Amino acid sequence: KVKLVFKDLPILGEPSKVAAIAALASVKQGKHIAFHNALMEFNGKLDDDHIFEIAASAGLDVAKLKVDMEDPNIKKIIERNLALAQALGVRGTPAFVIGNQFVPGAIDADTLKQLIADARKG
Repeated sequence: KVKLVFKDLPILGEPSKVAAIAALASVKQGKHIAFHNALMEFNGKLDDDHIFEIAASAGLDVAKLKVDMEDPNIKKIIERNLALAQALGVRGTPAFVIGNQFVPGAIDADTLKQLIADARKG
């Protein structure tokens, strides 16, 4: 019983921004997790062509995705995510907020479980 909230955050330049916008737009097709996971598994230099190839491999209708990426609300979400990241002091990804604790960087499964258990204790 853990609530997982993704905050797509462009931190690595223009391709990262396009990927974050595409990830948010993928929600409209119900494919956010599949697309997110496919992006995270990609090894190589990310560019627009790769982003849309990854989207297609995750089952997204790329033409619809490109239209959905133009939604002005997505830009507002990105701006809010960037403001939140700045307020929390996020300097890279991944980063986690578990309970009231900010955890920068990757952590192993045992540490994650312990932090969740600690947060549940209050």
